[in-house]
Order: sequence, then structure tokens, then C-alpha cells
Amino acid sequence: MPEQPPRRPEKPRAERVKRAARDPELVNRVYGELLHIDGITIIPVAAVRRCGRQGSGDEGEKRGCSCVNVRPVGLVVLRDGRVSWKPAFDVNRLVLALAALLGLFVLLGRRQAR
Repeated sequence: MPEQPPRRPEKPRAERVKRAARDPELVNRVYGELLHIDGITIIPVAAVRRCGRQGSGDEGEKRGCSCVNVRPVGLVVLRDGRVSWKPAFDVNRLVLALAALLGLFVLLGRRQAR
């Protein structure tokens, strides 16, 4: 049998992705329940970001904190044997981008006025 090259150590991000793929709670949140409407199947899709930390409290008790951030990404639509993707429109991101752009214009306008 030929010798196999030594395995590279896994990067932390790859390790987190593998753990997330095995977590049934997380997997169920990425793809929602199938919706069947008039012969069309719709699958909602969401982006899930999970973070957590644990520390020690008083007298050796463990305290933990975890958060899950879920945002809609779009829909997979199955119609007549064809698959299509319908992206979700995130109004919050649009408002944030417009506010940042407005702030930049205000700062540049003040700088030129001097």
C-alpha cells in the first residue's frame, strides 16, 4: 500500500463549518419547511451565524452566553421540474448603506466649505 501524505491540520473555520453541519438545530434553521402552493414547491433559505462563549463564574460554576443571528437570504422555487432562485430584499441593509453614504456626503461637504 502506498504511503499517504500526512494530513494538514484543519483550520479553525473549517472545523466550525463541520460542527455546524452536524448540529441538527442549526441545519433546520438554514432551510425552512417546504411550502406547496398550486403545484409549486417553495423552500425558504436563511443565513445562520452562531456565536458563543463560556467562562467561569464564582465558585467554579460555568456561565455561558450564546447567540444565533438568522436572516432571510431567499427562496428556492421548484416549478414544472425547473429550479429557480429568488433572492430576498433586505431593507435594513439598504437603509444602513444609504445612511453611511449620506454621512460621507455631509463630512465631505463640511470639509469643502472650509
